[in-house]
Amino acid sequence: MGQKNQSSFRHAWARTVSRYFPDRELMLRTDGKVWFVKISHRLQLSVLFSVLIMSGWAIFTSLTFFINDKVIEAKDNQILNSRLIYRSLLSEVSDYQNKFASLTNELERNHTLMLNLVEKNATLQQNLRATESELATSQQRQDEIVAAKDNLKNELSKIQQGMRSLNTRNFELKGNLSSISSDLEGALSERNASRALANRLANQVARLKNELNDLQESEKDVIARLTRRASEKIDELETFVARTGLKPSKLVAGLEGQDGTAAGGPFIAYSGEADAGEHLKASITNLDSRLSQLETLEKLVNVMPLSPPLDHFSVSSHYGKRRDPINRRWAMHYGLDLSGVRGSTIFATAPGVVKFAGRKGKYGRLVVIDHGHGFKTRYGHLHKILVKRGQKVDYRSKIALLGSSGRSTGPHLHYEVLYNGRAHNPWKFIKAGRYVYKE
Repeated sequence: MGQKNQSSFRHAWARTVSRYFPDRELMLRTDGKVWFVKISHRLQLSVLFSVLIMSGWAIFTSLTFFINDKVIEAKDNQILNSRLIYRSLLSEVSDYQNKFASLTNELERNHTLMLNLVEKNATLQQNLRATESELATSQQRQDEIVAAKDNLKNELSKIQQGMRSLNTRNFELKGNLSSISSDLEGALSERNASRALANRLANQVARLKNELNDLQESEKDVIARLTRRASEKIDELETFVARTGLKPSKLVAGLEGQDGTAAGGPFIAYSGEADAGEHLKASITNLDSRLSQLETLEKLVNVMPLSPPLDHFSVSSHYGKRRDPINRRWAMHYGLDLSGVRGSTIFATAPGVVKFAGRKGKYGRLVVIDHGHGFKTRYGHLHKILVKRGQKVDYRSKIALLGSSGRSTGPHLHYEVLYNGRAHNPWKFIKAGRYVYKE
């Protein structure tokens, strides 16, 4: 039954296509020659579908552009409303300042309120002295300065509340003006002294702010200079490490993963709108990251085998593809053969721990030193071994004498450098060592 339905659908589809999209032929005639170009129903359907798809895409992009335009317009309206709210807040602040000025004028007109004001001024003087003491001991602490300013604002708010309560009693105390005129003069002098003290404290706060800003600027300059010097040193060490054929980024990543000293952070350029403390913190974080990277590179340089193992030598066979000196067949040479006088002293090319000291197959007498962080060196065909397994050796410590043991055609040293078990060209390490000073 299903097959019949499918067959009838196919026939109906074929009839519809043949009816509306029959095969057409175009006749082209040029210079007596006639060509017929056939346009099949499949080509016609393909063109129709292409037109429909392009029309749908055009409608979709138009709707998307319209919607995005509406969203942008809504955001602009929000920004405009925020600006209006900000301006209204500024006007409210100005109104509050005018109210405060009018309250001060009322205080001067109402002489009867000065008795209570004397007590308030005494309290204010104590608070101002405490604030002055705190400001004197907090020159380098911006947070305490802000806290002191908040305390002054709270005291000012209390005074305003007291003045409002005193205004309610203005009419009750009008009859006693004559009896307290002398006290009023004393209170006025106290008020003027308090204002002068407040002005001095404000000037002191401004001076402390300037000193704090100067201190922060000097700290930022010092941190910037240290960061530049650390970056220059890092670039020098990375260039030096790259001379060995290793990638500094991979070496640093491996060492940080082992030591757990990984560090980092974004570099935040200075902007006047940001908080100075945040910029100082970001600068210190950036400096700490660069110093950590420099320390990691210095650790790597200290364990890398960079000096030649012999004082006097000639290279008899380089690292890489060569003809075997015995059977003359092509072979891969994973070390560097250094010829010299039999019995010459062989030195450790970096500090480390002796992992092997003895005979080992075709190497003959062999010494293997682990320098840490994945670096190892091998010294083969030795005449005599001067160290033992597990012994710690320093840079340029005597470890063996030059010989010709094992599979060898004459006295020489077979020298290998390995990093994470993979052999690297020792000659690159020796050449790179010429550009660094090691004690």
